[in-house]
Amino acid sequence: MSRYSKRDRQIETPEQISRDSTKERIEMFFCLVPVFGLIPSAIALVRQRSSRKVRDVSQVAIALMLTWAIAYGAMGGVPTEGETLQVTTELIKATFSSGYFAFCMYLMYRLYRNQAIVLPWLKDITESKESQSVKRDRKHDQ
Repeated sequence: MSRYSKRDRQIETPEQISRDSTKERIEMFFCLVPVFGLIPSAIALVRQRSSRKVRDVSQVAIALMLTWAIAYGAMGGVPTEGETLQVTTELIKATFSSGYFAFCMYLMYRLYRNQAIVLPWLKDITESKESQSVKRDRKHDQ
């Protein structure tokens, strides 16, 4: 045993101990890839063997992609030939697409730093469902 072994053990934090496996982290990174991450996200949600964290990240990725797709589609989608391009509409669509891409990169950064991957509106919905299920469980226990 080296003389530094005690000091090295003291440096460990709970965050370092409870890290995800490498396979799970790679799955979560693939789920957060803009647009193409829909495929691994859907597979992770359908498959029963994936962990809860992977499924949560998959839900976030799908919700984010659907939000982008709805916003992009609401602006008129892809222009057809012969239409006059309206600069403001195209700028807004480009801003949505850039924001979606940047937010996916930000979530990947948070995943790299072992921080929570959650959307604010999705978190509120899941917390309300959890509190309702806890209330139901308490009623059944009585």
